[in-house]
Amino acid sequence: MTSETPKPEELEATKEWKEFDRYFDLFEQAFDELHAAVITEVKKPGAYVGPHHDYPSMSRLDSGFPHFHEAGFYKDTSPRDYVGRVRPRGLLGAISGISSRAELPKGAELAAFLRDHDIGKRLDLGRFVYNGRASDFHVDSLVAGAVERYLHLHGLNAPIDAKHREAVIRPLILGTILRNLDLRLVIPVTMTHFDVDHFRLSETTYITRMPKKLQLARARMSTLGSGATGMVVGAATHAFVSNGWGLEVDNIYEVSRSLNEVSSNVLDAIDSFFGALRIGTGVSTGYAQLLWVPRGWALDYFCDLTPVYGTTLRRYPEEYDKYGWTEPGSTVTADDLKEVRRIYQSVVGSPSEAIRLALNRLNGCLTRTDAADAILDGTIGLELLLGDDQNQSLSYKLRLRAAALALLNADPARPAGEIASKVKRLYEARSAIVHGRRKKRSQKASEPLDTSHSKERLIASDLLRFVLKVLLSHPEYQEPSRIDEGLLLRGDGLPNSPPPARRRRRTPKA
Repeated sequence: MTSETPKPEELEATKEWKEFDRYFDLFEQAFDELHAAVITEVKKPGAYVGPHHDYPSMSRLDSGFPHFHEAGFYKDTSPRDYVGRVRPRGLLGAISGISSRAELPKGAELAAFLRDHDIGKRLDLGRFVYNGRASDFHVDSLVAGAVERYLHLHGLNAPIDAKHREAVIRPLILGTILRNLDLRLVIPVTMTHFDVDHFRLSETTYITRMPKKLQLARARMSTLGSGATGMVVGAATHAFVSNGWGLEVDNIYEVSRSLNEVSSNVLDAIDSFFGALRIGTGVSTGYAQLLWVPRGWALDYFCDLTPVYGTTLRRYPEEYDKYGWTEPGSTVTADDLKEVRRIYQSVVGSPSEAIRLALNRLNGCLTRTDAADAILDGTIGLELLLGDDQNQSLSYKLRLRAAALALLNADPARPAGEIASKVKRLYEARSAIVHGRRKKRSQKASEPLDTSHSKERLIASDLLRFVLKVLLSHPEYQEPSRIDEGLLLRGDGLPNSPPPARRRRRTPKA
């Protein structure tokens, strides 16, 4: 073998690059072909171009939160469906295979290439068979989505610009050939205003005002089966954003399914932020959507909107469902966010599993529908942080340790005696719940809402927030035994601790 002979891995790389270049070239040709056909069709005299009836619109409520709705079939104000004049969209296009008002041989050539070469394997085009023959529907949809997006971004009268075309095509090509896909996690913060447009929390996370195209894109996601109210889902102006996420799949049809599911590590990342937000500000807040925004790739487009995947969840306080979107909501200031950032960085940097679990309990405590469940969340969180393996006199030990943290914190608004008293009251409520004591039920068809334990629920969340905040500020006391040894037994670290009393020496009698 001479030095000029390529190595096997070099041959393989050359083959892949050749296929990639051919894929890109054929996609451009199919794009130009369909673009020309659409322009010809829509500019015919008297041609009617129908609207995208499912394109959302956004207005503002008096509370300042967004409100979304679709135009529907009885309004003609939505963006135009240009490609629909040539190539049917949705189910009609799928059933008809390549149903078109124009001959589009370049599109068929692109589909045949992807079907016959390794670079198209992830598209699994063999699965689309109608009337005994393979359909090019999926490839047609890729090209149609690209052309539709281009027309909405640059207009009908603009000639094709090579750079603009590449900016639309390249993400689709990468999305169909890459096995590892980069993602950005975006969590809209419901019913909460922020007086900043952008605020960095760490190197990879930040709070930002959501741009309109992302707002409209998330409005298209279904709430079916989530239990979340559509108006609450929409009521968000800002989002928590986390970069550095990835997805590894063998087939592009696994992408949407995978991103519609919620994994524990994702929930932990979200809980870390919302826990820090609640600890640092005390605001009532939550979320109702989990969004994934592709970074540098796409699998489909809808007009000019941001490509987005994800799911709808119900992770917000129950009172939001009762026309909460009409209320102004809480406002988080830039100064508040500085404290949130400090706490958030402490949370993500803490190796303590108890801290992570207690944060989950805090978030559950503040979003549970049932007050009794919320109280149990709160007490479990306190036990994770202040309890130990010895169950004797648990309530008493927690009162002492919480009071010691209050002395360490030295906040006049939270005196140690009051903290200890709240722990005692909380555990009295817990005892009533776990031992099944409840008021006698009547047989009235309608009776006032049971508000028992409502005050104890507030105490539970307040205590858990307080303890988490102190322990995140003083991580040396995240081990409960250190509270005993360092604070209760010796009084070290307690501000304004009086010096130990000196015993008076007795004067010997004469």
